Amino acid sequence: KKGFTLIELLVVIAIIGILAGVVLVSLSGARTSAKDARIISDMDQLRTAAELYYAKNNEYDGFCDDSDYKMIKSDIESQTSGEISCNDSDDKYCVKVELNSGNWRCIDSKITSKEYLKDSPTPSCNDSNIFCE
Repeated sequence: KKGFTLIELLVVIAIIGILAGVVLVSLSGARTSAKDARIISDMDQLRTAAELYYAKNNEYDGFCDDSDYKMIKSDIESQTSGEISCNDSDDKYCVKVELNSGNWRCIDSKITSKEYLKDSPTPSCNDSNIFCE
């Protein structure tokens, strides 16, 4: 007789299922890294938007309510479940976001763009200290 037995077919299907499971598990880490890379890119766009806002208004005050900020912020929020916060004053701004990896990314008016590891203290970006520190 020609053909495969039922046992042989089941073994092949089981092997394919195991390999597919391994590939899916390894891709989830890549997916998280890709989302974090997009968030970092969006944060660089936010820094550019903040500098353009300053050039137009001679101050950063109101940047966190600007339509460009809100548009980029919504894209960032679609990539992460972490929090994003923005603070601004006349001569300073600070934006921080929690990445999917648990690390933090922070940008400020001192042209800082820094990643803080999840084990290190969370960067302060509040009303009293509008810098990534």
